[in-house]
Amino acid sequence: MPVLEDVGMAIKMNTKCFRDIDKLDQGYKIDEQQILDLVEFVNHRYDCADFRLICLIKTYLDYKKLLSKNTIIAIEESMLNFKYWMDEPGDDGMCFWSENHQLLFHSCEYFAGMLFPNRIFTNDGNKGLVHQNKARIKILRWLKYKFTYGFIEWHSNTYYEEDIAPLAVLIDHADDEIASKSKIIMDLLFLDMAMHSYKGYFVATSGRCYEEQKKNGEKADINDLLSYAFQIQEKSFDYSRISSLFILSKKYKVPQVIKEIAHNTHEQIIKDSMGLNLKEIENEILNDDIDDKGMFLWAMEAFTNKESINMTMNIFNAWKLENNNFLRDLKSVNIPILRRLGLLPLVVKILNPATQGVAIQRANTYTYKNEDYMMSTAQNYHPGTFGDQQHIWQATLPKGIHVFSTHPGSPMFDDAARNFSPSYWVGNGIHPHAVQDKNVLLLMYNLSSRKGYLEKNRLPFIHFFFPVNQFEQVVYKDQMIFGQVETSYIGIRMSHPYQVKDDELIIEALKAQFVVVLGKEKKDQSFEQFMSEVSDAKFETNSKRIEFTLKDEYILNYKKRFYINKVKQNLNYPRFDTPYVNANRKADSYIIKYKKHALELSFDIMIRLEK
Repeated sequence: MPVLEDVGMAIKMNTKCFRDIDKLDQGYKIDEQQILDLVEFVNHRYDCADFRLICLIKTYLDYKKLLSKNTIIAIEESMLNFKYWMDEPGDDGMCFWSENHQLLFHSCEYFAGMLFPNRIFTNDGNKGLVHQNKARIKILRWLKYKFTYGFIEWHSNTYYEEDIAPLAVLIDHADDEIASKSKIIMDLLFLDMAMHSYKGYFVATSGRCYEEQKKNGEKADINDLLSYAFQIQEKSFDYSRISSLFILSKKYKVPQVIKEIAHNTHEQIIKDSMGLNLKEIENEILNDDIDDKGMFLWAMEAFTNKESINMTMNIFNAWKLENNNFLRDLKSVNIPILRRLGLLPLVVKILNPATQGVAIQRANTYTYKNEDYMMSTAQNYHPGTFGDQQHIWQATLPKGIHVFSTHPGSPMFDDAARNFSPSYWVGNGIHPHAVQDKNVLLLMYNLSSRKGYLEKNRLPFIHFFFPVNQFEQVVYKDQMIFGQVETSYIGIRMSHPYQVKDDELIIEALKAQFVVVLGKEKKDQSFEQFMSEVSDAKFETNSKRIEFTLKDEYILNYKKRFYINKVKQNLNYPRFDTPYVNANRKADSYIIKYKKHALELSFDIMIRLEK
């Protein structure tokens, strides 16, 4: 029976696969209760049922001969009785629309239809072939948009796992076109992780990132994937994770050039562009169909922005979503006369809902790394606007030390489905203006913007995660703090005094400015020399401007331009500007090169050529 109420993150995100799937892969029979537990979860249509269903489908496709008749029937019935999309009948508590969920639902529907083309699917009364054909169109569209624009949930060390799992099954079992194009997108995911990882851990600026994974790279959900693909951090695999579908894949191998990139510890600057801004959607996604433009907007989680609200209400009404856990509050603006008169964008402008910040917009990301540290930033990412799960910048040092800042936010809703972000360490209540050049980050917060509808009490401070006990040495100075680990250094200068509370630096100010500088012994000599240079550097600030001069002169004007040595910086990047691949946005093909290896990818004509 479908369940409307949300079961909470602890249950949704626990065992998404089953621990003995690797034993099935080795040809052994297993205790099948662990499979039946997934079947029960799917049958209740709990949120994240699609994670479990893709694992059941993989099991059915590859290991059916090792299963008992009763378990085979149970998996078949779960496929035939499932709700595969929002346009089907029935109320439930599932999230269908985020970038990873869309591919998961479409992949599950494709395979269920492929397996049972002439069977009636009980939820909507259509035959399996109808479901397969419907899902095939959506899968190919999803893949095309990833190739063209990159990933909406950029650099996500949580949700890339949920993208890779269905891609692995598509590569192994889908038709030739889907399988070939899925390999190309899989390559781009692993390229992304190779370029933006440090010592085998992938913790960079991100469209969606959570507290535990931000603070500790060893907790990232994609670590099994990285370990298996790159063999930098070797570990035993947790087969109860959905990443097991990649580890057990038979038809995909990470290209050698991407492996080599992951192992490169030399100095490098990685720039790329991911996703679209809301202002770009109208000219980029030309089909106004709710399955095309509508689902691109919802993949961005752009529900209540002025650019998306009309489409949102079209979908809400067409698919009768008034009882969905995540969307039911949209009933408050579902007023026919407002829709008819086209007034909903004006209503959004007046109300200024904090939910606007849930939208994940285009990120121009900049990562600088060498053997001693890495720093990664979403350049000029919508400063002063509401936030949700976006992780704007991250400094990573040896021994797993991570440093970042946020403006602590509060969830806009209290129910279990939506009460985890933004939060004290997840995302931001209000986004900062952040820009980076190599090892220098300039950071400005202004918390005085107009209060939004549904916004809880706005906290009047900024804080840094700065794990003082993990450093070998920490030096506290007036409006400065420095840390040293091995031969790597970090210094932070601040416009206001700070308090230290455990691993937290608290700055009580509505408007505050910061500079973060990373250093290393080979370049900056001693820790004392590094501290002296950063302390003596020009650092002048007001609420609208930072001027900082170390070896170069930096000027950042809030919500305006960024200058280096008086040269205005263009922070709108091409799709790739890296030592390995360079390509304009919407390029037809990518050529990735490093050392003696190369990889050519061309989506439309399905070229995937390793050299």
